[in-house]
Amino acid sequence: MNVPVLLILYKRPETTIHVINSLKKVKAKLIYIAINKPPNNKNLQDYHNYKRILKLVAEIDWKCKLVIKKRKKYLSSYESVKSSVEWFFKNEKEGIVLEDDTVPNKSFFIFCKELLKKYRNNKQISQICGTSFVNKKKIINHSYIFSKYSPTWGYATWRRSINDYDEKMKDWPKIKKKKSLLKIINNKEFLFYWTWIFDSQYKNESKHWDERWLYSNWKNSKLSIIPKKNLVKNIGFGATATHTKTERWYSNLETQEIEYKNKHPKKIIANFEYDNWLTSNVFGINFIFNLGLKLTKNKIIGNRLIFGMFKIIYKTIESIFRLRNLPN
Repeated sequence: MNVPVLLILYKRPETTIHVINSLKKVKAKLIYIAINKPPNNKNLQDYHNYKRILKLVAEIDWKCKLVIKKRKKYLSSYESVKSSVEWFFKNEKEGIVLEDDTVPNKSFFIFCKELLKKYRNNKQISQICGTSFVNKKKIINHSYIFSKYSPTWGYATWRRSINDYDEKMKDWPKIKKKKSLLKIINNKEFLFYWTWIFDSQYKNESKHWDERWLYSNWKNSKLSIIPKKNLVKNIGFGATATHTKTERWYSNLETQEIEYKNKHPKKIIANFEYDNWLTSNVFGINFIFNLGLKLTKNKIIGNRLIFGMFKIIYKTIESIFRLRNLPN
């Protein structure tokens, strides 16, 4: 497998070994590995796990080129991902990005290789995703759709897309004032939710690379490629995760192999059925969740602990509201 791969690691050897094994199965020939370092003297277990990560990397035994970047000091999750991606794409024009809990199947690598080439010069396409959250069986004649969302649990992209990453979100106040997000999905709850998310990012109250990546893609009217079957399994949910500590219905969602066909959608246009489904069932943008947000924002309920209770209630009854089967 000739496509360059970036592997972003930290302190989770129990998941990292599965990602490395997936690379071994396809005999990846060029692997960049960025390894974050735990804070000094904070947690002995973290340091022990970090040393186990170094050992796993040293034990990679198939014929390949390794380019390793070991951090000299701890970086936040945001800075670690951001600097790793920048480092990788400074050296490569295109490639695959995996983290320590995103386990791709074999089809993922073929899928990315073929579509990186096909859409290399099409600036409307931002990335090729491995995670779809669904397994659609009846997409006629082609193996993927287009989406306005940008899932990052295993993906491939180009330097040209990374160059459009807008970390400072300078245009956000203007976009917010014009309510331009309604051009993505014309839904008030969608607008409220993502305005709340992007406000937090713009003010640096929270820093998440994937949310600023999504903002950058929406700002530039870009689309992502979504496979009709789930090609990457996220095994990172749990107490040791940085962000995904709570189990969800898509935790450890199994993958299915896909037969890549050299047949493609005739039109490059977002699949609104899929995007609306993702909005409700993955991001949880619904009445209960947004009620909590609105009450908090309007200071009807000023305590964010109470807002947190709304989120817990939502997760508890989520399966009642979630469409269990996305129409084929």
